[in-house]
Amino acid sequence: MRGVLVGRDRELAALADYLEDAQQRRPSIVLCRGEPGIGKTRLAEELATMAGNRAVPAVWGVAVDSEGAPPYWPWRQLLREAVEISGIAEANGDLARLVPGVFGGPRSEPEAPASSEDRFRQFDAVARLFRQITAKTPLVLILDDAHWADRPSVLLLQHLARTLRDERLLMLVNHRDTEHEHAAYFAELVREPITRQIDLTGLTEQAVAMHLASVVGHEVTVGEAQQVHLLTRGNPFFVAEVGRVLPAGKVAGGLAPVTANVREAIRSRLSRLSRDAVAVIRAASIVGREFSTNIVAPMVGATPLSCLSSLDDAASAGLVEAGTTPGNHRFTHALVRDAVEAGLSTAERVRLHRAAAETIESVHAGRIEPHLSDLARHWAAAAVDADLTRVAHWIRLAADSAMVALAYEEGARLYRLALTLAEDQLDEEMRSRLYLGLARALNASTDIAGSVDASVQAAAAAQALARPDLLAQAALVREANAPTALEATTRRLCEQALAVVDRADVALRARLLARLAEASIYDAWSTSHGYEEYEVAGHASEEALTLARGSGDRTALEAALRARRLARSGPEGLEERAALADRMLELGREAADPHTQMWAHLWHVDAAFERGDLLRVARELEALSWCVEQVGGPHARYELLKCRAVLAQAQARFGDAMRLAEEAFSQLSTTGDDIGFHERAGLLFQMSLHIGQEATGSLEASGYAGVTVFERPLPTAGIIIAVANAHLLASVRRLDEAAAVYRSLGPPAEWQPSPHAILPALAFGVNLAVELGADNDVATLTARLGAYRGHHVCSGAGQVAYFGPVELWTGHGAAHLRRFDEAVADLQTAADACAANGAVGYLAEAQYELASTLARRRQPGDIAWARSLLETTSRQTSALGMGVIAGKADALVEGLAAAGPLTRREWQVAGLVAAGKTNREIAQELYLSERTAQNHVQHVLTKLGLSNRSQIAVWVTHQEMSSPAE
Repeated sequence: MRGVLVGRDRELAALADYLEDAQQRRPSIVLCRGEPGIGKTRLAEELATMAGNRAVPAVWGVAVDSEGAPPYWPWRQLLREAVEISGIAEANGDLARLVPGVFGGPRSEPEAPASSEDRFRQFDAVARLFRQITAKTPLVLILDDAHWADRPSVLLLQHLARTLRDERLLMLVNHRDTEHEHAAYFAELVREPITRQIDLTGLTEQAVAMHLASVVGHEVTVGEAQQVHLLTRGNPFFVAEVGRVLPAGKVAGGLAPVTANVREAIRSRLSRLSRDAVAVIRAASIVGREFSTNIVAPMVGATPLSCLSSLDDAASAGLVEAGTTPGNHRFTHALVRDAVEAGLSTAERVRLHRAAAETIESVHAGRIEPHLSDLARHWAAAAVDADLTRVAHWIRLAADSAMVALAYEEGARLYRLALTLAEDQLDEEMRSRLYLGLARALNASTDIAGSVDASVQAAAAAQALARPDLLAQAALVREANAPTALEATTRRLCEQALAVVDRADVALRARLLARLAEASIYDAWSTSHGYEEYEVAGHASEEALTLARGSGDRTALEAALRARRLARSGPEGLEERAALADRMLELGREAADPHTQMWAHLWHVDAAFERGDLLRVARELEALSWCVEQVGGPHARYELLKCRAVLAQAQARFGDAMRLAEEAFSQLSTTGDDIGFHERAGLLFQMSLHIGQEATGSLEASGYAGVTVFERPLPTAGIIIAVANAHLLASVRRLDEAAAVYRSLGPPAEWQPSPHAILPALAFGVNLAVELGADNDVATLTARLGAYRGHHVCSGAGQVAYFGPVELWTGHGAAHLRRFDEAVADLQTAADACAANGAVGYLAEAQYELASTLARRRQPGDIAWARSLLETTSRQTSALGMGVIAGKADALVEGLAAAGPLTRREWQVAGLVAAGKTNREIAQELYLSERTAQNHVQHVLTKLGLSNRSQIAVWVTHQEMSSPAE
């Protein structure tokens, strides 16, 4: 029977407030920390009682102090009990892997290799379940002894903390501040807005006196309370241990050094038990905090019935108590179990672990899977006295089970454990399979370098065995996600596998060729290589697609389509990429696979942006939205939000674009993926060219606000990152840095941009060369970019920003080179394209650039045309908030103002008169009535002191010829 809780009034009041908040839809997670025995569990019990008094159910999940618990063990307990209370247990494959037998039957292995996205869906399913449950009833979750939880359990806790919004939920998480394995995760949790913290410290002297009295059954003196407080520092567990040995209400002087040590106190209690009872308790300490007599009895050569008699004696000594299910018992406190186990000799500990393992194998032979983690723990501890191949067998099965549950970190730990304990005794096949398992676990938990290293080890064992199938598996562990120096290793593994895999196995060869193509491209992107790797990628992806089409294997065909799309991500491959997207979409629809459909729609988004078809982009995003909702996960949401942001930027909805960019970037905050940093910076920079650096913070987003490129050089491989940042630096007049980066790229004629980035790399190069006055380079880059007229500038493999028509950039370059007719033609084409597709910001920019070029060309009619364009541009930029373009347009208007006393409208009319237009034609051109047009003509004649329309034409021509060049 629990005693009265003393000395915790402040903490109980805080918990009462948090419980009230939870009932009012203000959820919180409370981290309660303190040393062992300080009363964390007792406080949680009081919270559960308090919640029960308010008709709020409380459910418990207790982590155990061993590595034998199944993955997510505390969450399995919490979810089972929460489902029992709420009655909500809909079929859910993600939850079924986490809690077998509760959500739609037994768990099954995932069809595809495990990934971080799979686990996000699993975590999100847990969050949705609690949201569903708390819609019916408020709920208290108690996660006790969280310091012993496996890492996946702590990651799930983090996810829940970041997703709670208005659930009627209070979660208490107890953990020791003396255990440091998860300290960094708990520190991160404290920073979440929803998290509260309670620090439990020792009881006061007065509270110690009250606690002692409840233990010994009578009041104690002030001196006794003071001495016990000094001895125990107010730790309630230690206080109770002292109370158990208080003789006649006195603290004997000789007891102090004994009772201050919990191990000695427990040993004292054990010494009063029979030999059989001691043997049972010692065996039980090896099994865990809670144990079954069916396991402990065979370990000591006893019957379950005789064990129960011994356990009754141990219960009388305050060492154990009845467990939660019949036949089970538990130690009264984790410290009790710790102390008993600490008293075992090394040899006895090894013997008992082996006995436990053999007993579990025997007792649970018919249903061993739920006990694999325990078997792995016991066999690992008994390895010194066991067959190491048997040890590795059970540990590997436990690791495989952890991977099915998506507990990747636990899987990696177990695969490593098997290799560490038994590698010298393993045959090459087992070694290869263990390293393969480790590689997959590390890849899923985003330890990419570790995964590649394990893949290399697996491949070496496979080669020693002459097993092409295992070698191929090692090469295919990692999917291509982003450029990294590690892709060179993957490329080598693919080449090794292709050299030995049977040519008749076309599906496997197609997958290897596809991965070779991707690795070659990413290797070139992240190093100083170029055309050779791209050529390898082109041939490999083409062969992969041919083989995959004939294989009838959907996995191989998807892999080949992905590789071919990446290999053809340059502007020359636009039409082929669109066709690949169509085929990918067909595959996704045939298999009812939203993930495959998602990528098909993303590829169509890329193609539509490059065609300048913003209406098609919007349609694809509608379809993409459904796919992302089905797929879930931060990366899928990131792609959708990012594409929405780029579309908003293309349409000059700058506020929406910045908001969506921040939402997209936030999706990746917990993934460790840094691609979002570069893509967000790129989008903000492009908007800064229209609305200003101060409005977007693009310099800060790039990471170069407070540091120079001389201090942190930019990578030159692939060209795009260096030239984009140099373009940014030039735009804020840091020309020395921009010039240094530009020179580091070598002659523009020899640039080898990554295929997907050819258009933006060349476009940025044009502007950068203009800013730096490198006229020969302007000519070279304008010519290279001009080969792609008709395209719009963007990435061919995943959007960063939309940069307008190619002709906008070539027109700017041609104008700089004083090739005015060419520039006017390009800029007019750009303006027409933007007027047609709704890229109104780029329309304003193109019109300004065209007006500027006309003002410099000064052919008949150019000034009037320029003035007309500038009037439209001023209206557009003012409405859109495009301060940068507006400022340039206003400066040009002022430069042209010296051309005469006429208003802008009168200049338009004069220009049309000079072009030979009648009043009716002027009215139609300017959307005026014919009478108003006639009045404007008369005003022009009056202001200029002229008498007829012919004189207006002569005057306009003279003004244009004498207008100052810009």
